[in-house]
Amino acid sequence: MKTERLLAITMILLDKKQISASQLAKTLEVSVRTIYRDIHSLSEAGIPVTTLPGINGGIQIMDNYKIDKNFFTSSDITSLLIALESLSQNVSPIQINQTFEKIKTLIPANFLEEIEFKSNQIAIDLTPWTSNHTLQPFLEIIKTAMDQSRSLCFDYEDNHGRKTKRIVEPYRLVLKEISWYLQAYCLEKEDFRTFKISRIQNLAFSSTFVPREFKAQPLGHEPFYGKKFTLITLKVTNKIREQLVDKFGPLHYSPYKDTEKLIVSFPFMEDDFGYNLLLSFGNQCECLEPPHVRAELKSRIENLLELYQNN
Repeated sequence: MKTERLLAITMILLDKKQISASQLAKTLEVSVRTIYRDIHSLSEAGIPVTTLPGINGGIQIMDNYKIDKNFFTSSDITSLLIALESLSQNVSPIQINQTFEKIKTLIPANFLEEIEFKSNQIAIDLTPWTSNHTLQPFLEIIKTAMDQSRSLCFDYEDNHGRKTKRIVEPYRLVLKEISWYLQAYCLEKEDFRTFKISRIQNLAFSSTFVPREFKAQPLGHEPFYGKKFTLITLKVTNKIREQLVDKFGPLHYSPYKDTEKLIVSFPFMEDDFGYNLLLSFGNQCECLEPPHVRAELKSRIENLLELYQNN
């Protein structure tokens, strides 16, 4: 972790020329004391980093300094290549090729074969099983808008089916599981909002804007805030066990009598997402308790059956 942080500090200094310790600490989410220890480590490694006191002071790196190829280990460059490869399906191939070429200039000749071998040991494929053909063009438009500080206008449909027209200032693209999200300032709501890209239609550029202060917020916590979990017990097959591990991590399983099925308990959120998740497992999963969750599942199944019987 420290090596990655030292590399990040070096790249920030090469880009910004000068920055305060407090700004670096905020950016890297560490203490100011840690930043000063890292600066000392960089100096000991031979990188010409200096600190200037005063109001207009800060941390800077010597002009015209270039990173020595030996500064990067084979593991550092392998990690960079794997990360780039994982995004290659969603980012412009031209941009990827240009970045690859730049990184290759950092590889000492005696490391080339080793790095190529290591980078082929891990493959990260972030593309969904079924592709959305509108996704790639939308990502390119949004990225261009962020680079040029141009606002975007589009039609948006929320998860309740409500359709609205939005004009937003784009600030951040986020990939969460298999879905892309846009974090932007909505001029209609006069606040920051998160938009799911797959719900956007008729995306187009609008006027330029002056970027405002944006504090990135992680996705994934909002839907669970203030909600209670219910401990449920399921009878599942080995096939479902793998899917549960993927979604919830290691769980404790016990055999169910003399069958090949298993018993497992885990915290369950009683909302549409939770019930739809259980129903998506079909006859590979049965809720045993508590009774009210089992009854709700039965009611939903009966409603679905009624729908098909009526038609």
